[in-house]
Amino acid sequence: YIHYRKGSLVFYRLREEIGEDNLNRALAAFLRDKAFQQPPYTTTLEMLDYIRAQTPPEKQRLIDELFAKIVLYDIKVVAATSKQRADGKFDVHIEYATQKSEADGVGKETPLSVDDWMDVAVFARRPGEGEHTERALYLKPEHITQNKGKIEVIVDAAPFEVGLDPYNKLIDRNPDDNRKRVN
Repeated sequence: YIHYRKGSLVFYRLREEIGEDNLNRALAAFLRDKAFQQPPYTTTLEMLDYIRAQTPPEKQRLIDELFAKIVLYDIKVVAATSKQRADGKFDVHIEYATQKSEADGVGKETPLSVDDWMDVAVFARRPGEGEHTERALYLKPEHITQNKGKIEVIVDAAPFEVGLDPYNKLIDRNPDDNRKRVN
């Protein structure tokens, strides 16, 4: 499985998961210690040691998944509905399906348990306009531990679209189905 933007996704997710300050500290220390090095030259494995040193214990598994393994997701918003409440707000119901697997590089995949933080979003958009006019009514990470589930949120305005990992931070086989218009 080849994902041409994996490097950018990995570092974007690292920033989100371990914190920008921790990631910057790790990279600054790596550069300080390894810049202008004479042979033998540094490797990515040495860089990972610096990142691990700034990563909390509960996030160490993430480092393995991002750098040492091929971990893929199938995330899909199955249904999205909303209903206006008496107070003018909207109840939004999101139904999702997700799978996580590890590929061995030669075609064999092994299912993994889903135990990840994924952004859940509800977007508003001006009628007749494109995605560039959308604004997030709700955008928070949720701990997803089930392959199928429902999420309910309350927003202040009429929702147009919902998303699970809407900005595609995870390496997803089909990122186009992470969003769905609200019925």
